[in-house]
Amino acid sequence: MMSLQAWRWDLVLTAVALCAYGAGCEKEPGTGGTGPHEAPQGALRPTRNKPNIIFILTDDQAPNTLGSEGNPVARTPRLDRLAAEGVFFSRAYVPIPQCAPSRAAVLTGLYPHQNGVLTNEEARLRPGAVTFAHVLRKQGYACGMIGKWHLGDPDKPQAGFEDKWVSFDVPGEYYDPELWVDGRRVRADGYLTEVLTNYAMEFVDAHVERPFLLWLNYKAPHGPVVGPADAQFRYEPQDMPLPESMKDDLSGKPHWQRESYMHEVFSGYSPEQIQRRLANYHAMISSIDHNVGRLVDHLAEVKLLADTRVIFMSDNGFLHGEHQMITKGYVFYEEVVRSPLILWQPGTIEPGRRVNTLVSSLDIFPTLCGVAGVAPPAGLPGRDLAPLLTDPSARLHDAVFFEYHTKEATGQTVPMRGLVTDRYKYVLYLDGGEELYDLQSDPHEMINLIDDYGQADTVRDLRGRLGRWRVSAGDAP
Repeated sequence: MMSLQAWRWDLVLTAVALCAYGAGCEKEPGTGGTGPHEAPQGALRPTRNKPNIIFILTDDQAPNTLGSEGNPVARTPRLDRLAAEGVFFSRAYVPIPQCAPSRAAVLTGLYPHQNGVLTNEEARLRPGAVTFAHVLRKQGYACGMIGKWHLGDPDKPQAGFEDKWVSFDVPGEYYDPELWVDGRRVRADGYLTEVLTNYAMEFVDAHVERPFLLWLNYKAPHGPVVGPADAQFRYEPQDMPLPESMKDDLSGKPHWQRESYMHEVFSGYSPEQIQRRLANYHAMISSIDHNVGRLVDHLAEVKLLADTRVIFMSDNGFLHGEHQMITKGYVFYEEVVRSPLILWQPGTIEPGRRVNTLVSSLDIFPTLCGVAGVAPPAGLPGRDLAPLLTDPSARLHDAVFFEYHTKEATGQTVPMRGLVTDRYKYVLYLDGGEELYDLQSDPHEMINLIDDYGQADTVRDLRGRLGRWRVSAGDAP
């Protein structure tokens, strides 16, 4: 019997197939409609040896926030369509659930302890750090960065993004933001997500004749949770389901979690307040969805649709009451270390593939190199995702690893390491405490099996694997 999630996915694919031939698809307010990229896949053929690349990175977007992930209330038709027309990765992870270190990791292809960006408060790339923009620019790509930087002073082009630079001082403003545009101070009108998308479309227009790399870093849905004023994106709080794992009283979990600022923040919220927060959070994501649709439609207008690889991901997730916590920090629950990930290029990437094997945001750097036809720098721990585009059952990793150092803003230093395999997740708090979850039988990570006698061999194996990884990755205790 088909599972509910598989049934929903089948409906998505069926709807996309109908839309491709104009059957029963009306324009939905705020989605950009079915859009100019309506041509069947077979009608699209790339014309360049080096595809353009648009890498979209959102901020604090949890993995369960898309319709294509089975979210029953999310209105994300354009992102769901990219997932249905491209490859959707259901088990994509980030190496650290903290904004700046996660961004530095994806940009350099290195774990935080390898690239030196360990916390938001130490958010500056090392001098001489090699980024994917440095590599692609040497291959003739025009490289632009638009949006949140959070890796040093945001006032001027840097890190290889010499052809366009639009950023802002962290934390930034959602309405009428003050920006840095190629070294100049500019006050923009409107909602930040739309403003950044406008700059992205201008960048595309300026590089129609040259292959380009655009790193589009939306601030949304990072707090403060300020949704767009447009009523089409509004959600009703009473419609927002509360998370199943909000029932977790944290018994049997390491004491750090009960003593955490995340649990303290949760204790100040009523269920109704969490629902209001979720409603605004989803409105911000629906605005992202709408603006991704605008950008894709613009690619079609300038006839670059088949020549552009689009990658969509988040820097980390967020807790909205899961495990009686709000925000993110020193936990490795799925909601904070897993990210939505979509790869899309019509006419090149076969539609309708869903990859359920382990991948990491560290795989993005070598994947971009593969798209550009250049070897990645030696020593990167990630792998090119290309084999999974044709064989979703292929395996790049037997395990994906995590690390966490500190969040100095809260005064709480709780270093941790961890790993996830196809079935299990093992978490080590370096100052005492462990967790083991069976993600097959306990997908909400409610039951810590670390002291379960029947799991002794699994614990021993995963402890050993984590220890060996730490030695091989230069993170030895």
